[in-house]
Amino acid sequence: MPSAQAGGSDLGASRPGRYRATDCSSAPVNTSRCDPKMTYRSGSTAPPASRPDLEAKEETPQRGVRVLLINHECPPLGGGGGVAALALARELVRQGHEVDYVTTHYRGLPAVSDDGGVRIFREKVWGRTTLQTASMRSLLSFPLAAIRRGSRLGRQRPYDVLNTHFAIPSGLVGVVLSRYLGLPHVLTVLGADVYDPTRGASPHRNPVLKQVVTSVLNRADVIVPESRDLADKTASIYAPRSEIRIVPLGLALPAPGRARPRSELGLADGKLYALAIGRLVRRKGTHDLLSALARVPLQVLELLIVGDGPEAPALKRQAAELGIAERVHFWGQVDEATKYQLLMAADLFALASVHEGFGIVYLEAMYCGLPIATTYGGGQTDFLAEGRNALLSAPGDPEGLARSLTLLLTDATRRREMGARNREDVKGHLIEGVARQYAELFETARRTDTAVRE
Repeated sequence: MPSAQAGGSDLGASRPGRYRATDCSSAPVNTSRCDPKMTYRSGSTAPPASRPDLEAKEETPQRGVRVLLINHECPPLGGGGGVAALALARELVRQGHEVDYVTTHYRGLPAVSDDGGVRIFREKVWGRTTLQTASMRSLLSFPLAAIRRGSRLGRQRPYDVLNTHFAIPSGLVGVVLSRYLGLPHVLTVLGADVYDPTRGASPHRNPVLKQVVTSVLNRADVIVPESRDLADKTASIYAPRSEIRIVPLGLALPAPGRARPRSELGLADGKLYALAIGRLVRRKGTHDLLSALARVPLQVLELLIVGDGPEAPALKRQAAELGIAERVHFWGQVDEATKYQLLMAADLFALASVHEGFGIVYLEAMYCGLPIATTYGGGQTDFLAEGRNALLSAPGDPEGLARSLTLLLTDATRRREMGARNREDVKGHLIEGVARQYAELFETARRTDTAVRE
């Protein structure tokens, strides 16, 4: 059974067309391992010895990689998977590459637009009725729409690599376009597309979907999970033949802005605020977070919930039934500026996720210097450590989470120290380094594909 590879090497010799990429998920962004310009064949970071016979030759400038990115989610649609993909696309363009992004249309959004140099093509699908979540009809209709658009784009532009995000539905598009356009296929898996313990129809439980996902994984040139947890689950559940390479998500720093006084946000003095950000779906465990809050006896703690989704009405009823409705504030969907204003105003960050593939919202909280109380169910344990920068409890354990909240609530020194560590730790998880990892992987794919064809 394959396992996630943690180190870099040259082209994999065991399977033609397969390759390996460097995993810098635990390294700072500005290291020689993450920067292809500072890595040499000898493995050292020193320039190679002078060669007069080579110095006379002019090097042909290397152009950037042309990427066709497929993801059914793209802001404002969806959650962290779309946010991360768009941030990656923007940064790749900033670093000199070209990215076209094919995604789902939604009413009021332009069919074609330019976002920081990224060309975005939004394709109409059936049944997409909310920004937060995709319906089954929209998931089923997206592949055909994306294949049509991708085929047209591929005939117009000479792409080097195809990068799909989510094994289903986008990975299905990758299987078809990879063959039709003759492109190497880099498949990024993000969590619920391979493992969601809160859904009976999750691919790891449903035999039909499991076979579909296995087939998609086997037809990718490389599989890129965002965390060690997700890499392990992908390998153990689906046993794909394709190589697995870990590349984490990266934080794109927000535009500079001033912190607003709490009073301008409607927050009271003398209160401590825990902030939760995420789609209100079962996997996020917000019901457990409310149960945990009800177990914290100190009334000074209140909860701000940012996000929307199908669980919202039930969560509001639960808060009322628990007698904490006055301590819980549902903000719904907010823009980026408001989100960061709330992050800067909050005292701590709290989530009760049943499972996270990675959890980019944790990086946002870390950037704003917040201590974190959350669960250890998923990829967040790649960068959150119990007692160092977070307090971790078991998924589905409101009592354990309540203890974490109480510890942070009653210990201001602990909150300050954890927050300071998070401000420092997040510097190793910025989008610049992650984009360099993807660019290196894409370039390897391009070279390998060219070599195989020749």
